Amino acid sequence: MFAVLLITVLFVTISVYFYFRSEKLQRDLLISKRELANTQKESIALSKSIALLASSHEDFVKTRLNLLIAKTEQSSEKSDVSLLKPLISNYAIIFRECLTGKGKMQKIIKKCFSNQDPEVFKEFTHKVIKADTKFQRLWGSNNLTGFVSLVESLLIKYDGVKKIDK
Repeated sequence: MFAVLLITVLFVTISVYFYFRSEKLQRDLLISKRELANTQKESIALSKSIALLASSHEDFVKTRLNLLIAKTEQSSEKSDVSLLKPLISNYAIIFRECLTGKGKMQKIIKKCFSNQDPEVFKEFTHKVIKADTKFQRLWGSNNLTGFVSLVESLLIKYDGVKKIDK
């Protein structure tokens, strides 16, 4: 009789313990679900703002390129500046692709150039990238920072050439 009572008390105690433990785990799960939903909302908002930033920066860079092309119409630098056109016209696409992970910059740039002419990509890498070690390092980084820095450096380089010639 005593053993049955002891087993019953033990069973009730264990049941109460697991009941409260499951309630705590359920609350923790609910809190985690709310945090996940908030994190996903923030992630979507950040993705949209980064895409907007890429698009607006693309417009800014395109304007700078058009000004450079207009400045270099009669000079020998025109062909080098025109090599930048496929790179800059696909700026937002390359930017977004670089956001998804490292090591995608060169692939997506090559794809954007191949939509125009595959030989243009070879000429771009030979004339523009391999001409300067700074551009080689930025090209070799193969990430978003390298891409943004490469575009800025190229625009500054060709803009600086015309200022020096004046």
